[in-house]
Amino acid sequence: MLTDAQIDRWSRQILLPEVGGRGQARLLAGRVRVTGDGPAAAVAIDLLRRAGVAVVSSTTPPADLVVDVGGTTRDAAAPVVRVRLGGAAAVVTTLVGRPCAACAPDDAPAASDDALLAAPAARAAGALAAGEALVALLVPRPAGRRHVVDLAAGRFAAEPVAATPGCARCGTPR
Repeated sequence: MLTDAQIDRWSRQILLPEVGGRGQARLLAGRVRVTGDGPAAAVAIDLLRRAGVAVVSSTTPPADLVVDVGGTTRDAAAPVVRVRLGGAAAVVTTLVGRPCAACAPDDAPAASDDALLAAPAARAAGALAAGEALVALLVPRPAGRRHVVDLAAGRFAAEPVAATPGCARCGTPR
């Protein structure tokens, strides 16, 4: 049950039908590990904390979710939101039904030379990663999703990522 102070703090989120009181309680109980650094990680950490989610370091017990921003993570017990950056482009992949980040399809974006758009693309990817993490904590999806953001081309696309029965690299069964 939420306290009066928590209801005051997160009242705008609680009013959303997608979140509500029960959803906010799930967010407050959720723990997310963010690996990597840079603007994408900073934005993801900030947005997750503002939503009431505890962001834990990689040395603590396993988290409910791992947001892997530019790092390499293998955590068979957790869904992973993986961010790959390439200049003005970014790919954000939510791995649901896959045992580890190594199971992700090759999702590196095409590198772009537009240095002016690199920081905004990284921030957009961090915001997308935080949003996908919040969705995974509130109502887990049955399958993964892949978002491609290319600011230089003015393109945003989303597509499903199918679950696999296991990982050829780590051998972890689903």
